[in-house]
Amino acid sequence: MKPRIEDKRRVKLTEILSDNYIPFMEGRPERRTMISKHDILDLKILLHTVKDVNHFVMSL
Repeated sequence: MKPRIEDKRRVKLTEILSDNYIPFMEGRPERRTMISKHDILDLKILLHTVKDVNHFVMSL
């Protein structure tokens, strides 16, 4: 009979395979709405049309 090995890892495989698992944001609040592809495209366009990142952040 093999001795039982206790899994002491913080991150479990079942957590990693979960759709909503983000390892570096364990305690983040649940997102109210999904970010759409259209929203991401709008942000990319804005980022490419401003002269620097500071203006990008100020325009959000």
